Amino acid sequence: MEAFMEYCACCLCCGCYPARQYRGDLYEPLLLDNEREAVNRLLRFLEQKEEKPLLTDERLHALCTLSYSDNVELQRSAALCFSEISSRMLAPVSVNVMEPLVALLESEDTQVQRHATLAVNNFTLHGPESNIRTTLQSGALYPLLTLLNSPDTEVQCNACGCITSLATNARAKREIVVKRGARPLLRLAADAVDPRVQRNAVGALLNLTHLETNRSDLAREGAIKVFNDLLLDDDTEIQYYCAAALSNMAVDTEHRRVMGSLWERNIPGRLIALLSSMADKVKCQACLALRNLASDETNQRLIVRQGALPKLYHLLKTGSKDTQVAAAACVRNLSICKANQPELLQDWFLAILPRMLSDKSTVVRCHAAGTVRNLVDTENAEAFVQAGILDALTGNLVDSSSSVELQSEVTAAVAIMANKESVRDHLHETKEGRVFPNLVSVATNCENLNVQYNCASIIGQLLVTGIEAETIGPNVPGLLCYLERLLNSGDANSIQITLWTLLLLAKYDNFQRVYPSSALPQKVEGLTMWANLPANIQDMAQSVVNKYATS
Repeated sequence: MEAFMEYCACCLCCGCYPARQYRGDLYEPLLLDNEREAVNRLLRFLEQKEEKPLLTDERLHALCTLSYSDNVELQRSAALCFSEISSRMLAPVSVNVMEPLVALLESEDTQVQRHATLAVNNFTLHGPESNIRTTLQSGALYPLLTLLNSPDTEVQCNACGCITSLATNARAKREIVVKRGARPLLRLAADAVDPRVQRNAVGALLNLTHLETNRSDLAREGAIKVFNDLLLDDDTEIQYYCAAALSNMAVDTEHRRVMGSLWERNIPGRLIALLSSMADKVKCQACLALRNLASDETNQRLIVRQGALPKLYHLLKTGSKDTQVAAAACVRNLSICKANQPELLQDWFLAILPRMLSDKSTVVRCHAAGTVRNLVDTENAEAFVQAGILDALTGNLVDSSSSVELQSEVTAAVAIMANKESVRDHLHETKEGRVFPNLVSVATNCENLNVQYNCASIIGQLLVTGIEAETIGPNVPGLLCYLERLLNSGDANSIQITLWTLLLLAKYDNFQRVYPSSALPQKVEGLTMWANLPANIQDMAQSVVNKYATS
């Protein structure tokens, strides 16, 4: 800015432009009166050195005069002044402010382009969010996209930075792709020598991948290959952006299939390698990308075969909070594939699940319970008991602060395990006998039908083994409450499990005494005549009627 002030002073003193080129012995043309006045105004403005400058009408008029001048030197001065003001101006910009700046973006002079793009970048990156909308309204997007093809590194870098900021706007995301902005961005990301240009280009592309309608267009332009190649870059920022972009691309089924089939580029393998990165945010994004890839069964097996589990295990133990959440989500998806079970059921991996189920993060606990749900069956349930997983699950079950989502996952996992008699025995004995009453309490107080159904399933399994009458007594009101709710749901499975439970409870005198005065007998009677119910459920309803009639 000192250079600009010296230039202004020179203009005012001699009344001409400093001669950078000579026409014989002549100076460049003299300043016009309005240009001289504009320079004078800006000089006074800059001498004030305001910490938070404001563009008054007078100052803006002076900038417009220089911006629209036919002389490149004055255009350069205007662009330089804009870049200086933009670095300190906190007030929102208006379209009137942006219009002369857009004119400068369209200049053919490289110096003007450098400072004009820097000014736009400052306004959109450091200014209020409204600056992005104003910049778009002023028509700056097209000239900025054009400047992506500039041979000048600084112009490239600034223009990419502007596009990155503008691409946080939903409308601009699509407009950039429609106006063919993805192609030059991909070229700069792949080929630019300056890492700043690459970072800004990849950052802009990452923002574009957030929009579903853009992802297919980007894939057709070769974005997946570019992102994958840059995973090998030494720059952690570029690795981070590319892993995040691939994660977004992998949200779509077709892209997941393509990414899993590119054997010659080995996208899963490169993402797995990034799980050992020194940068935690890179590890986190690699986990998220692998999680999304693992939404397809083929990729689930491929990721495990390429050695992801030991790295994920390490991150679950030592990663940051966000990375542990991402790793837990990835493991959960990998556990869906039955072919992965031999690796996931090894003792060393099961040992991490109790820790995950006791994590402070509810999300980690949900993913851990979901993983158990995917892996456990009657045959391997005992291994889960021995590993302390059942105790960790019941710990969440008796925790009144557990979220509905967590309750759903935990009760579903325990319901599967409770099919085994040794597990039912353990449930009777653990947590000082609080499991049964807590199950009744959750089923009664939770309005989520899945949670109610899962609790009813576990309660029924415990009744099969047998529960002391003294335990049943205090829980009769709760039992009646959730059983009536399940009957009212109209869901055939819920009705069936309710009838099964009532048959099991018929042997308890303290339940039989209260049952007739509840709403259940009339409802069960009605089920025997409900034509839409399957015949086997109607038969169960009749069995309940008969059972309590003879008691």
